[in-house]
Amino acid sequence: MKNKFAKNLGILGLIGLLIKLIGAIYRVPLAVFMSEDAVAYYSLAYPWYNILIVISSTSIPAVIAKLTAEAIATDNRKLQDDVLNVSRRLMQLFGLITMVLLIGFSGIISNALGYPESKYSFYVLGIASFFVAQNAAYRGFFQGTQRLELYGISQLLEQLGRVFLGLGMVVMVSGMAIGDGYVAAAGTSGALFGAIISWGYSISRHRKYYKDHQKMISDFKGVSKKIFTILIPIAIGASIMPLLQIIDGTVVVWRLRDIGLVDQAAVLYSYISFYSSPIINIAQAVFAALEVSLLPMITKSFTQKSASLKHQVNLGVLLSIVLGLPMGLGIWGFSEQILLFLYPTKVDIAVDAASVLSIMGLSIVFFSVFIATTSILQGINQYKRPVLHLFIGAVVKVISAYILIGIETINIDGAAYSTLLAYLVAAGLNLFYVYKAVKPSREFVKKGLLTLLANIVMILSAKGVFAVLNGRLPMRLNLLVSIAIAVVVYGVCIYFGKVITKNDFDNLGEHE
Repeated sequence: MKNKFAKNLGILGLIGLLIKLIGAIYRVPLAVFMSEDAVAYYSLAYPWYNILIVISSTSIPAVIAKLTAEAIATDNRKLQDDVLNVSRRLMQLFGLITMVLLIGFSGIISNALGYPESKYSFYVLGIASFFVAQNAAYRGFFQGTQRLELYGISQLLEQLGRVFLGLGMVVMVSGMAIGDGYVAAAGTSGALFGAIISWGYSISRHRKYYKDHQKMISDFKGVSKKIFTILIPIAIGASIMPLLQIIDGTVVVWRLRDIGLVDQAAVLYSYISFYSSPIINIAQAVFAALEVSLLPMITKSFTQKSASLKHQVNLGVLLSIVLGLPMGLGIWGFSEQILLFLYPTKVDIAVDAASVLSIMGLSIVFFSVFIATTSILQGINQYKRPVLHLFIGAVVKVISAYILIGIETINIDGAAYSTLLAYLVAAGLNLFYVYKAVKPSREFVKKGLLTLLANIVMILSAKGVFAVLNGRLPMRLNLLVSIAIAVVVYGVCIYFGKVITKNDFDNLGEHE
């Protein structure tokens, strides 16, 4: 595959799927060694960590990637080096700030949530946030120079460190007969171990492949201004969804208690945070790969005023639909079976949480479109649009969650419905402005309709096979066979319908 975009998308997609698959499987032994209370403490601390590291893990890499791609497009090597050097200094300061905030306010937050034992998880995640920040500058640089194999491997090493070392700590601590708060902290320790390992890898790869990198900064003030000009809207936008996770972890729990589900509130919330979100994240890994691959390509074409831009935009949006629809429909159609597959010892919880997972599965479709169009808008210097659109979606989420969770027959499902509505609104607005800037082609519309038809055929085939084999094969084997049939049917439909072809990638105008 000679095309750089296709190669990068493939590499990051495979690595991303592997990372998320490992993460989802990781939750299975965690659920065995951790009590329901420990799982609740673990789940409540992470949203606060996620919102504070969003600049490190998402925003800064995107900003550095964009500025680096622009420097490459204009053949400005000095600017390319300055961007990395300045961002490294800024992230050292930011890492210290996030660490102090998480550790310093751990007691206040955990007490306010009503679970003071979760403070130990905040301590561990505070230290982890420092090392995540150190790694952010390198990842953005790798993305901007389109060395995405280095970007992906650093992510994989982080996840492996998180899983194996974190799980080892849980097994060790859980055998000491100490409080659930310490067991939850042991679970979060994986984030710290993974961040350190990944940071070390990024430093070593940069020294190996960029030996001629100049460490002297020629324009600290100018580059800093450029970084913050782009960073502020991107960071605000990236912070909205982690903020909504905090809302889910506080308002949702409080709202459930308001309707009389006092004792069950934390467990019901774990249906989203612990049992459903890791599965959704597996699917989202592919869209993250699409986002990371699109941004430098769109930026370069926009900077150079390339004629390839329109085709790149159309293909990026089409890929988000081609990838998002089957994943969303698959999770929607087999939510209960997926949870029973992963958590065979927790049948009651799997059955109860299935409705939450099915609703969140449908949200994947709109999330994929939102992610792709966000990269496109950022690439054409429309930084503020995705922020505004996601904010509008967030308002919709908060209002709908408050109303729906308050209906006793809906309760926790209301939080899942609100997420679906948030992404539907944000994706629709993004799509409108992308195609206001770059008009869609008739071919794109035709291929979009063919994709919808292929997905209908796929899900009907999968459900039909599962029904026929039900009782003849064990449920787990039946699920795997049905998924395999769905993949084959969908692949055949996409191939013979010529929805995505080799020619589409060859015409991107982005070759090695």
